[in-house]
Amino acid sequence: MQMRDRISDFLEEKQGLSANSKQSYKYDLEQFLDIVGERISETSLKIYQAQLANLKISAQKRKISACNQFLYFLYQKGEVDSFYRLELAKQAEKKTEKPEILDLASFWQESDYSEGRLLALLILEMGLLPSEILALKVEDINLDFQVLRIKKVSQQRIVTIPTTLLSELEPLMGQTYLFERTGKAYSRQWAFRQLESFVKEKGFPALSAQALREQFILRQIEKKVDLYEIAK
Repeated sequence: MQMRDRISDFLEEKQGLSANSKQSYKYDLEQFLDIVGERISETSLKIYQAQLANLKISAQKRKISACNQFLYFLYQKGEVDSFYRLELAKQAEKKTEKPEILDLASFWQESDYSEGRLLALLILEMGLLPSEILALKVEDINLDFQVLRIKKVSQQRIVTIPTTLLSELEPLMGQTYLFERTGKAYSRQWAFRQLESFVKEKGFPALSAQALREQFILRQIEKKVDLYEIAK
């Protein structure tokens, strides 16, 4: 069953709603699915939240409330495998601001933390999760076709490698994992330490992996990339 068909099922379970309230729910949820599509994920939800940034706080709260109820309904029905939840950004509680695209050109310059630098660039330029990067095997990277394959338990996806990253990856093609020690992948704690050291070196101590992914999303929106493509 399509996600959009689930809206009617969800509204049928809402007792005591007026016709106007149901119409409001329907409008907000259809708009939500227009943005996130059929694949609900942390990334697609961040894209949706970015789209709400220019709305009044009251409108943001209404839409987030409706979406959270719908997300819980989907989780109960087994339509999604995790209980996702949207939250109003803390800064939005005080003032609605459009998220800012940071000038991170210095990330391409040399660094004492080369592994942290590559981690940051893979997140910033490709939107990959740290866990996805650490699990990457060299056999899943094809520099000739400029693609890499992300494997998960139930699915896999193909991601295009930006031309600017090819020379960064090429020296590592003789390994088993992209990031490894004696053939074994590094831990997430190691990755976060490397990333933390690198962003501090470049003068962005507050930039986390999550914040870098948000920068990736903002850059894709700026380029007018289709939102469904970003979510994939």
